[in-house]
Amino acid sequence: MDWGNAIVRSKHVNASGQVTSIEMELKLDGNFRKTKKKITWLAQPTSLYPMADVTLLDYDYLITKKKLEADDNLIDYITPVTEFKEEALADANVKELKKGDIIQFERKGYFAFDGEVDAKMQFIRIPDGTASSVSSKAAANAGAAPPVVQADAPVEPNTPVMTKMYDVATVYGGDVNPSADTKMYVVKSTSVYAS
Repeated sequence: MDWGNAIVRSKHVNASGQVTSIEMELKLDGNFRKTKKKITWLAQPTSLYPMADVTLLDYDYLITKKKLEADDNLIDYITPVTEFKEEALADANVKELKKGDIIQFERKGYFAFDGEVDAKMQFIRIPDGTASSVSSKAAANAGAAPPVVQADAPVEPNTPVMTKMYDVATVYGGDVNPSADTKMYVVKSTSVYAS
């Protein structure tokens, strides 16, 4: 990983169509960001270091509506499927992880190790804040895009903030100037929301 680009010169498959080997030419001066097709591979397993069977778990919202009204029937808004499983193979090094350890799977994201079920290691996806990780998976699977709401407070004048998050009132109000007895340097806040 992170070497740069490689050009695939030939691909060998077995009788069932499974790729058995690839011959590539390293092109270190290539721009990996502009490369459209990407592959990830694992080291050849050995008897001492076999690949690990893992399950990657991702969860969706429990209800499909942002805010339930008093006359809404909860049953009408329950997300039909809230757990998504993907079977995968991982490097033997994941077997050294302890429950709660966080790992990044290349081109997948960050996951927390949650233990083993039926001799398979279970990893729960950690949302990273990108639109794809916070959007409803049920809506995406149904072919409909989840609604996008515009926040009330723009970050910069005339620049609307697009978010899928709920509006939440501030906890302390707007006129809060916290102070602390510290020997650290005083740094003026550059936050848009600072007073």
